[in-house]
Amino acid sequence: MGLFDKKNCDICGEKIGILGNRKLDNGNLCKKCAGKLSPWFEERRHSTVDDIKEQLAYREENKNAVRNFKITREFSGDRYHVFIDDNKGMFAVAFNMSEQNNPDIVPLSAITSCRLEIDEQREEEEYTDQDGETRSYVPPRYTYSYDYKIKLSVNTPWFDDMDFQLNTFSVEDRERAKMMKYEQLGNQIVSALTGVPAPVYGGREYV
Repeated sequence: MGLFDKKNCDICGEKIGILGNRKLDNGNLCKKCAGKLSPWFEERRHSTVDDIKEQLAYREENKNAVRNFKITREFSGDRYHVFIDDNKGMFAVAFNMSEQNNPDIVPLSAITSCRLEIDEQREEEEYTDQDGETRSYVPPRYTYSYDYKIKLSVNTPWFDDMDFQLNTFSVEDRERAKMMKYEQLGNQIVSALTGVPAPVYGGREYV
């Protein structure tokens, strides 16, 4: 067989296009089946066909958990939301809570660690002199920007971490209100998921 011959998906049996193959440890996976896997799953290439079949069965069962999930608290970043069902002791991290999106429903008890990580980027300021040359200030001047990330480790059969970023665009150091907003939100999420009190409480309550 040639390098670019079409293959069949070992999960659904459908033909796989030239650029649509997702390699498994002992087989092939089509793009459609790969799209049904958990978005937090990172070990696809080291998984067997049976591993993928087991996970896809879990993902179908997860749809029932989504249907039965009752949001009691929600914390909203720019893209990712943290949904909590306090009655069932479950949570999810997703763009939205819908069966179509099928976010993984995870027990709060599965969390092994959770922290807010603030990444700082530094860029040197420069100026153009009278000869049109770019120069550094003496002493050097810098502008700073920040990204706010939740580093979340969990103990599940399918994935070990659910790391996500609260902001879409980096926050510049002059945007003090935004800096405070994301830091407070991050602390609130850590508190909600771990039970450790946050400096400032937030999140929407649903009755």
